[in-house]
Amino acid sequence: MIAGILVAGFGLLAVLGGGGIIAQAVSNSNQTIRSKQYSMELWRNVPVEKLFPPSIGREDPDKKEVDPNRELGWTRAAISSEVSCKVALSGEMAKLAAERGCVAALRATYVDDTGGTAATAAILAFRDTDAKNDLDAIVQEAQREPDHAVRALPAPGTQWKDSARTGNGGRAVLDLYTPLFVVVTAGPADGRRPGRLPEPWGRRAIPQRDDRSAWAHTAEGLAENLASRLNTETRKVGA
Repeated sequence: MIAGILVAGFGLLAVLGGGGIIAQAVSNSNQTIRSKQYSMELWRNVPVEKLFPPSIGREDPDKKEVDPNRELGWTRAAISSEVSCKVALSGEMAKLAAERGCVAALRATYVDDTGGTAATAAILAFRDTDAKNDLDAIVQEAQREPDHAVRALPAPGTQWKDSARTGNGGRAVLDLYTPLFVVVTAGPADGRRPGRLPEPWGRRAIPQRDDRSAWAHTAEGLAENLASRLNTETRKVGA
């Protein structure tokens, strides 16, 4: 009888052990395995309309549960079919991107809900993940220069152009395997050239930059938003 109990006990352990192996196998099958190569070429693998969503901002407070998701703040007004880094960028950013092996620059223009501000965002793709490092410092430096960082992409219903560019912002995608950097240039949608502060406020360069800092903060916020979305997109990647 004791032998029977021992055999039954070992049989139960075998069943439990087998169940554990099956459970582990099911758990493993549900795991998402990151594809580094997919992340390296995320800009190719995700449709550009998804990289640049139709609207960006806060969720509509009047949205009902059955309504589709819609954000308020910025509306996409144009997407460029051109991916040349040379065409999309200007100034020191264009020079440095070329040196670091920029392979593509995807651009889209957004207009804020007031219709007063336009911003062209560029997603820069590199071969090497290290290439995106410290580019934010170059963007900040571009705020001091007339060439800025991104060339304005014209959009219907606006007078947005290079001469209206006023503020710059940039943010790297944090994912280690995704060599992408987002850079944005913003300014008046009606094409007005940014003016200079009159004397005595405009006597020095710092007050002039301070007067344009609101545009830079706007560009920075949009760059951060888009970079965050791209980082989220990398986590959806499977093998």
